[in-house]
Parts: sequence; C-alpha cells; structure tokens
Amino acid sequence: MRTRRVGAVLVVALFAACASARARPPSPATFDDDLDVASLRQAIQRTKTVAAAAQEARRRMLTILADDPAARAAAIERSFRIVRVTDSVLVTGYYEPELAARRVASAAFRYPIYAPPSEPRTLPARAAIDAGVLAGRGLEIAWTDDPIQLFALHVQGSGRLRLADGTIARVGYAGTNGRPYRSIAPALRARGLLAEGPPTWPDIRAALAALPREQQIAVLATNERYTFFRRTADGDPIGSLGVPLTPGRSVAADPRVAVPGAIAYVATGSLHRFVVVQDRGAAITGARVDLFLGAGSDAEARAGTMREIGDLYLLVPR
Repeated sequence: MRTRRVGAVLVVALFAACASARARPPSPATFDDDLDVASLRQAIQRTKTVAAAAQEARRRMLTILADDPAARAAAIERSFRIVRVTDSVLVTGYYEPELAARRVASAAFRYPIYAPPSEPRTLPARAAIDAGVLAGRGLEIAWTDDPIQLFALHVQGSGRLRLADGTIARVGYAGTNGRPYRSIAPALRARGLLAEGPPTWPDIRAALAALPREQQIAVLATNERYTFFRRTADGDPIGSLGVPLTPGRSVAADPRVAVPGAIAYVATGSLHRFVVVQDRGAAITGARVDLFLGAGSDAEARAGTMREIGDLYLLVPR
C-alpha cells in the first residue's frame, strides 16, 4: 500500500507540473468510447513495465473492463481521480509508413536506411549523413528510391519496407544522431511553397514534390535530426515504452505531461476514447498527444490531416 501511495503522489506531482492540471470530470461524464473494448484491453495488457501507480491503474482498469458497460463509468469514478491536463491539448496522428526498398543499392534505389554507428562520437548532422559520411561501413539495412518517404520514416520512427519480391521487412527505431528536431516548414515557406499556419503532411509532401531532387535534400537537411533503424519482427511496431503499439489506442506524449504507461481519456470533436501512453517523440512536447493510427495509405491519410484541439484526462488511482 505504501508503494502505491508514493507512486500515485509522484504521478500527480508530474501532472501538476503542466500548465494547469486539475481534477475535473470529463465531458461526457459517461466515458463514451468510440472504439471496441478488445483494442483497449489489448493496449492495457501490453503495458507491463511501468511505474507502480501506472501499474495499479492498469490492474484496476482491466478489472473494470470486465464489468457491465452500464456500470463502467461509475466504477471508473470510484477507482480513479480524473485529472484534466491543461486547458486543452493538440491531438495529432502518426502512422507506420511503407517504402519501396531494395537490399542492394542501384541508380534508383540510392537512399540508405541506416543502422546506428557503434561509435557514439559519430553523430553528424543530416546533411553530412545524406552526403555519404557513413557510406561503406556496413550500416545500410536497405535502400529506398524516395527521400521524401525516407524522411517520413525518420519522423514516424518505424515502418515497412516493400522489397522487390513483394515481401515486407519491418524496421524500428534504434536511436538518433542526438541533434534537435526542427520542422522543415520554414524552409518551404522561404521558397514560397507553403502557406503560413500549421501545415499538414500532405501540404509538406506536395511542397517537397514541387522541388528538384537536390533542393528536396537541402530542405530536408534543415532538420538536422537523423533517425537510425534496426530490423524488427512481424507484428505491431514497438513504442518507446518497449511494448507493441495498438492502432487507435496508443499515444505518444511528453513524459512531463503524462507519465509512460498512463491510462488517459481523450475527447475532441471526432474522438472520444481511452488511450494508453506507450510512446514519445522529439516533436511531441507540452500539451500535445500523438495518436498511433496503424499502417497503410488510409492511416497515412488520416494521420496527415489530424490536428484537433481537445481535452486529455489522466486516470490516477485513488
């Protein structure tokens, strides 16, 4: 019991560190959920190695999910403090891209997908890596023919490689060069290719496609951060928490806002559901959550345009 209480205090302290976290019931108070219960149960069950308070929240929620749906909301109210995170949050989406790839380089497939170098000192910026500073060291996992899709893979952190024989090889995040993430939108605006305001991924893709290949590379290099990959097994991609992500249920969040493994409820104009914090990202900071939407063209289209303001509520064990 002492461990649970201390864990809960730590979690609440982290919640309080955000701009204006406070206890307040969600709206609607019935905890309506627009996805199936099976996907939520899967996401919660996958979350195993987390802080004591998050583990207790996991245990309680799995018990509640076995209850009659009509009794679920009341059981949640009894078992948890409902903590609203800031006045509002930005809800975006991410996905698992699919790239055409080859195991051997060619004139067309000349953009490498790298495993991380073994020497920590070898952390050049994107421009130097794109120029070939790591070439010939046996770090190439595969090669692709599209630097824009490769950049999407770097941003999303995992993906599927479609090989010449039609088979799919999966790659997952294995680290970065340690450089800060920077949006490429200013570089595109400076060229008159992107309007002011928050851009969508389709906007950015279209702007990049309007440039010659050399200028595409130059724009991409304004984001010095470079992502390295490793081969992964079949199945859902692995988030930073070390567990498989569940489409529609897993979110990436700033750990200063929501601790890894936390169960939350997100409400926007189009979303009303429970989610689990199982990932994080360099661009996901402050009052923002990124919802994992799965793989394929439909997931890409939804993730590319998802940008909604809503509410995020964390479930803290009483």
